[in-house]
Amino acid sequence: MSEEALRKNFGRLHVLHVEALTRHLVECRRVCDGDLDLFLVLMIIGERTFNSRNAPPKMSLAEFFDGRVANLAPTAINLQSIADYSGIPRETVRRKLDILIEKGWVARDERKFISATDKARENLVDLTTSSLRYLRAMEVALDACAED
Repeated sequence: MSEEALRKNFGRLHVLHVEALTRHLVECRRVCDGDLDLFLVLMIIGERTFNSRNAPPKMSLAEFFDGRVANLAPTAINLQSIADYSGIPRETVRRKLDILIEKGWVARDERKFISATDKARENLVDLTTSSLRYLRAMEVALDACAED
């Protein structure tokens, strides 16, 4: 969809985006025990673990759930880079990392680099499903505007 089409249909797209994103964020908050900063730290780590530089061009949802993500080399990230990128204070990031490590959703290597674990992928199936609903809602909204 072109920039012009996005601008022309902004009102309808914005409403649908906010509705879908709100439902998704409610699920994110639920999964992270009401802690959206915890969710944000986890997503930053997840983005570095599974990102556009290392993701296979065509990976199905089944392949994702089968654990093929574990074979990818994550991009290095540490506590300070998470704090710098997110704007979350360093000490808060440290506490969130402790929680995520305790849950088994992230791991820290000998160099203090952090990556998401298979346990996160396994435990967060509902959140992945919520992401699919969000993406589908946006696809429908964009397709409807493209048909105008």
